[in-house]
Amino acid sequence: MLVKYLGASYDNKSNSFIPRREFLENGLFRMTQPKFLNDKSEAKFYPYIDKFSTADIDYARKRHSLSGITSNVSEPSEEFLINFYLKPPGIRYVPENFPTLLGFTDYSTLEEYKSAQKKHILKAVEKFNTYIYEALSSQIGVFSLSENATDKRMWAHYASEGKGLAIIFRENHPFFKEFRLSKVSYDIRDRASISYYDGTFRVDGEPVRKYEYADDLGDLRFSDLLSKDFRKNMELSQKLLFTKTNGWSYEQERRLICPLSMCEEKKGRNIEPNFPEHTPKSISKYFKSYPEVCLKKIPFEAFDSVVFGYDMSKSQINETIEKINTNPYLKHLELKQADFDIYGKIILKELYLP
Repeated sequence: MLVKYLGASYDNKSNSFIPRREFLENGLFRMTQPKFLNDKSEAKFYPYIDKFSTADIDYARKRHSLSGITSNVSEPSEEFLINFYLKPPGIRYVPENFPTLLGFTDYSTLEEYKSAQKKHILKAVEKFNTYIYEALSSQIGVFSLSENATDKRMWAHYASEGKGLAIIFRENHPFFKEFRLSKVSYDIRDRASISYYDGTFRVDGEPVRKYEYADDLGDLRFSDLLSKDFRKNMELSQKLLFTKTNGWSYEQERRLICPLSMCEEKKGRNIEPNFPEHTPKSISKYFKSYPEVCLKKIPFEAFDSVVFGYDMSKSQINETIEKINTNPYLKHLELKQADFDIYGKIILKELYLP
């Protein structure tokens, strides 16, 4: 099941809530840029400081499998992989290892030094995340759907507490083959990661250039952080765009990605990508301004049914049915009404066109 919940807005003239139903006439749906999504942690790398991510361990495991090293143990432990493949060799000439070096810094204690270093590293990661966030938002839109048409929280959050409606799509329609649907993962281990350990940055397991603690630590060269391997970058895109924090798992989300260039209608203000200071022009020049709202047409044949919200007024239901009746391409559309059963669960009741 593919469900899109749509809210309602209050109309002062009619003194009522009017559901978003323009799609019944034009078939247009918004492809939302990552920066406008509800979860502001989406499309960003998750930071690991002084520890390693699942992707780092996977990278080490692949290195081990290619090394030809044999042992009596079929599967090496994480401790072995970390010590042998992830921890940098030797000892860095830094205050953590040589406390007397603190005398050459602006810090009185090792704790102050470590705290300042961590803040500096997190600032660097935040800067990189901003770049990725802005770059993606200038290129693609996300169309979010749910696999559940009867979740109370979904009706409350996305359908104006039952005053809106929902559209159920036909998953087997060619549209959803052309724009491939993917399930969203709520497992933190599936998220794209940036890790920092003892002078080494890793982007989703892949090591990048080393950094010493210095004033220019935040000036990451983005081209150095992104892999030169196209397949790896595709994997990163999947992790960035199809993962969310566990708190959103009730949404049971599936989504597709649509290039903004493929949207039929665009409106709203033009937005300039807000890249971090000192972003190389050789990169930023490829990301131009884009319209705030980008709408993609989904064929009416892909519509399966419309579900009226449990708190949608009778007059608004009738007006919506009239719009359906005037569209000859929606004769196949089934009508349903969300309601509560005796146990307080949402159920869908069949309605019929008059």
